[in-house]
Amino acid sequence: MDKYDYIENIVIFLRGVTGINFQIQIKNVLYDYYKSIGKQYEMPDFYGGDDKNDGCIISDGIFYQIYSPTRLTSSLKKNIQDKFTEDLNGLLEIIYKEKKWGGKLKEFIFLINTQDNNLPHDSERFFDKKVIELKRQYGINFNYRVVNTDYIREILQKIDNIDILKSISASMRIKSLIDVNAVNEKIIIDLIISISGNLADRSMIDNLSSSYDRVSPSKKIDINGLTEIKKEIETIIAKLDVVEKSINIINQNIIFENKFERVKNFIIDKYNKLSETMSGVSLYEALIDDVLLHTQEVWNLKTPMKFLIIYIFDKCDIFEKVDNINDSTQ
Repeated sequence: MDKYDYIENIVIFLRGVTGINFQIQIKNVLYDYYKSIGKQYEMPDFYGGDDKNDGCIISDGIFYQIYSPTRLTSSLKKNIQDKFTEDLNGLLEIIYKEKKWGGKLKEFIFLINTQDNNLPHDSERFFDKKVIELKRQYGINFNYRVVNTDYIREILQKIDNIDILKSISASMRIKSLIDVNAVNEKIIIDLIISISGNLADRSMIDNLSSSYDRVSPSKKIDINGLTEIKKEIETIIAKLDVVEKSINIINQNIIFENKFERVKNFIIDKYNKLSETMSGVSLYEALIDDVLLHTQEVWNLKTPMKFLIIYIFDKCDIFEKVDNINDSTQ
């Protein structure tokens, strides 16, 4: 396959996803594209409020807003105009009145998922008029674009290294281009975001009892040199039902069976390598950080990642078991 085969598969795939999943997949593309030209693409945590910023290159003042309706209706044109106005107004206020996001806007890119359709016509030049109005209001100058997935094709065609396109395809879990048994960024992110969502749901219900059955005894924490963070570990273990709920959901994927087993084995391999030179709290923290590297972390995923690591810890798949310590001292 040549680079254009990869590009078309990526664009076709993007047209088939909607809602927040479209935003996540766009992140996979833009992160690797900008990295290939020596720039850092950032994407705020959409669960905590993104301050009208769905992704940006702070150094260049480039900001993205992504609009992906779950279904297209006859009012799409009006919806796009309303969303464009709301998002651009909000972003300018946050940048120039609240002094956030580096304090400058040089280019605003409004990316719409029109699926298999073209962008609605703009014969009345709505966007030009709105931008001119806002430029005058704030006394600034900036460029803007209203685009759909054709924009993704446009920027990917600038990439000459086919390995970057392969990497993007793998992170997007495009079946025709990758080994379905591999562990990639998308599989890990699916699980971590699911855990994060379950934690958020759980936090809204006071005094909710856990359905999780603990496996490891409390002294496993001590014998592995984790006493100083024992309270944190015990607190997490008491809520590990949020992980089991995510595992049950994620393993229902028909195409990618046993997803959790592959993520678990991936983490065990990381643990085995790190444990050759590290132990205790340093090993625990290094394991979390090392696995996060494979998610191209942009959002704050550390807390749900801790839950995943502690779940595997409690199941006795990583760190020394109490029985093993007892056997070695007899």
